[in-house]
Amino acid sequence: MKPLLIGLLLLLWAPAGFTQIIRQPIPDKLVVLTFDDAVSTHATFVAPLLKNYEFGATFFVCEFPPDFDDKQKYMSWEQIRALHQMGFEVGNHTGMHTHVNEIDKEHIVRELEYIEDRCSQYDISLPRTFAYPAYDTSPEALEVLQQKGYLFARVGGARPYDPQMDHPYLIPSYSTTGDDSERVLKAIQEAKDGKIVVLTVHGVPDYAHDWVSTPPELFEKYLQYLHDNQYTVIALKDLERYIDPAMAMEKITPQLVKRDGQAIEIPTPVNIEVNLSQKKGPLEPIYTWFGHDEPNYTYMKDGRKLLSELADLSPAPVYVRTHNLLTSGDGRPALKWGSTNAYTEDENGQPVYNWALIDRIFDTYVERGLKPLVEIGFMPEALSVNPEPYRHNWQPGNPYGNIYTGWAYPPKDYEKWAELVYQWVVHSIGRYGREEVESWCWELWNEPNIGYWQGTTEEYLKLYDYTADAVKRALPTATMGGPHTTGPSWDKAAEFLTTFLEHCLKGKNYATGKTGSPLDFIAFHAKGAPKFIDNRVQMNMGAQLRDISSGFEIVASFPEFKHLPIIIGESDPEGCAACSMDIYPQNSYRNGTMYSSYTAASFARKIALADHFGVNFKGAVTWAFEFEDQPWFHGFRDLATNGVDKPVLNVFRMFGLMQGERVEVSGDLAYDFQLARDSSVRGVLPDINALASVEGQAATVMIWNYHDDDLPALASPVSLKVLGLPEGRVLLQHYRVDQGHSNSYAVWKKMGSPSFPTSRQYAELEKAGQLALAAAPEWIDVKNGKTVLSLKLPRQGVSLLKFSW
Repeated sequence: MKPLLIGLLLLLWAPAGFTQIIRQPIPDKLVVLTFDDAVSTHATFVAPLLKNYEFGATFFVCEFPPDFDDKQKYMSWEQIRALHQMGFEVGNHTGMHTHVNEIDKEHIVRELEYIEDRCSQYDISLPRTFAYPAYDTSPEALEVLQQKGYLFARVGGARPYDPQMDHPYLIPSYSTTGDDSERVLKAIQEAKDGKIVVLTVHGVPDYAHDWVSTPPELFEKYLQYLHDNQYTVIALKDLERYIDPAMAMEKITPQLVKRDGQAIEIPTPVNIEVNLSQKKGPLEPIYTWFGHDEPNYTYMKDGRKLLSELADLSPAPVYVRTHNLLTSGDGRPALKWGSTNAYTEDENGQPVYNWALIDRIFDTYVERGLKPLVEIGFMPEALSVNPEPYRHNWQPGNPYGNIYTGWAYPPKDYEKWAELVYQWVVHSIGRYGREEVESWCWELWNEPNIGYWQGTTEEYLKLYDYTADAVKRALPTATMGGPHTTGPSWDKAAEFLTTFLEHCLKGKNYATGKTGSPLDFIAFHAKGAPKFIDNRVQMNMGAQLRDISSGFEIVASFPEFKHLPIIIGESDPEGCAACSMDIYPQNSYRNGTMYSSYTAASFARKIALADHFGVNFKGAVTWAFEFEDQPWFHGFRDLATNGVDKPVLNVFRMFGLMQGERVEVSGDLAYDFQLARDSSVRGVLPDINALASVEGQAATVMIWNYHDDDLPALASPVSLKVLGLPEGRVLLQHYRVDQGHSNSYAVWKKMGSPSFPTSRQYAELEKAGQLALAAAPEWIDVKNGKTVLSLKLPRQGVSLLKFSW
């Protein structure tokens, strides 16, 4: 009698509106059991146990891609029908386990109706309850559920359901995943004082997604506990005995929640217009440039694999820059270290050239059609004026300056250095052919305005003169440039870059005695500055854009050089690729979609800055490659981990699909390149914008939803109007990088972050690392030369829409 009395008292004391919500007193020890994903063990193990205990339950079913047909992992529809015939509720989990916050209203309707139609086909009662895949919600989903007459819908949140406070379409639940039985039993005990406990269970075990398994022995323990302690266990739809869902919808304002149960705000819609007839100039393949510190990774297993993928990015040539091509050593890589031992001297001080490792590196490039951006450096031990200590042993957490050892010093003999460079170019011509080497770019050193160069500015200019002269003597048609200074928004870096340009223009050449020095392209670096604040990452795109802006402005101030190609030799969100996130938490952005959305937004602003200053912008080197045999997703700035591509690489694949002429983009856009440069992306609104191009019978539009702050947010509604399309039917392909698409990191985390993935898991991660479609390709109708599309773009998401005719 006690639970009933308490329930009656709660009913009497509740406000009038709530008395209409509660149909009958809610007893203590009321538990709802729900099961997600149509896992095979629901039929073979779970259901018979539930029948033995005479417990009710709801099974939320979907056809989970890509392997729903594998009946060792998932139930057949005949098994799902058998659950219905046993008296269990069959609920809706969308057709393909689709996150409703990533799709529009019409797509949500299709997802729900897919399961409804399948239920009708198998004589199963139409679903009356819904569970959100991955607990992701959206305003459109609530609207569709109400229109279709659903009673209840379940989210996450790890707290009990309070019918007087929680909207019936946002019912919280506890997960039973894992082996922490104490946590689950403690959650069950929260079913009291008018609150109901809802449990979310996946497979018991889960053969499709073992990271969400509930161990069978613990599941039996939970059922035994519920039985022994006289809990009432029901299906979600059976809550209608106690709660009037229609009245609850009327009285309770829905608070859309994140996965952790916290409320989130509804974003402002954004309108974007693309006019294919308004050309803005060629879309240069500025994205086809990559680099890294450790040259010996090039020919290792994952290095070769990644280089093959980079070669396939684009029809335009892909260039690779790497440090340490002339560094002395045994060829074994380490963080921020590599070597080739290309130059030594015999006992008489005579040069000994050994091109074996350099050839191995460049062979790997040339075999794949890649081009080296040849960084001539660093100083061989036998030539350094201060060779000891030579080999550094830097590790993350050590002072960065520890890397600057004997390789960073000027040569003791500039003539020997020049001869080394000359012989290298001659050897390259002999091995690869003159035409091939003419397509390469050559440059001297890295960031000579800081510790990478332990000489003076004048000594660097002298080294450049000797180097450029040697390259041009070996191959007069070679492309030679520099100086690869750090970001020019720093006055010391700007001064060095200016001094270098002035020397190349009118200084006395140390090697030839003539005026000036060869200069075929100009290079400087640009870096952002993320921070870790309030237990989250805050990016600073503005810092990187200010570097680029200052560098472009300096080049534009030299009329003699304004026409020269500019290569941003390192262009990144921050400055240390080998600084892992376990030591540097601000670098935890690198694994997920924050890096990919930052890349999309920042590359578009680089192009806009080049237009603004009227300079010849040819490339931006993304200083990211791979770190061989390191822990999975360790937070290095890399494009792949252990041979699995990260989300950021898929944005470069998107860029590779964009060809031809850039076209005009307009709309109610919160940020232009000037605001992003001057203030970064720190406002209330995110940076939702687009880059578009057209070539022949195809047009592409890249749209991103970026913000500096790594905070959860609802997907933003975007209305895209495209003008200038041909009349008739046009094929639309929609690619996406977000939490649910093209994202190996999200899949790895769902797996439980395995340190040693199984072969099956590895195959799944490889697949998740590829660029994926957000929806099946479809033909759309174009009238009066235009089409209007609506899409939901998640925060830090990137979409690429390709129109073909």
